[in-house]
Amino acid sequence: MNFSNPNRFWFNPFKSWHFLILIAFVTWMVFFDGNDIGTQMRLKNKLVSLDQEKIQLKDKIEQTTKALVALREDKEKFAREKYYMKKDGEDVFIIDKK
Repeated sequence: MNFSNPNRFWFNPFKSWHFLILIAFVTWMVFFDGNDIGTQMRLKNKLVSLDQEKIQLKDKIEQTTKALVALREDKEKFAREKYYMKKDGEDVFIIDKK
């Protein structure tokens, strides 16, 4: 090996088989591997959308739990407000606030 010109490698990188193997490896990993960049991006987007859906479902569970607790505490109030039920001899007036 000739050490008289240390910059020789940087001018002719394609003559080194180490560099060619490195380029081939990087190309394989970026484009052809099962975990390539496109797959990683799709999985990341799916993860973000699933996290958003998880947050929405947690909020819905909290609302449903609160409604269930309210139903268990006062069934008559719930039936009157939600389903407009009434006792015999009562009149129900519905006021719509818009």
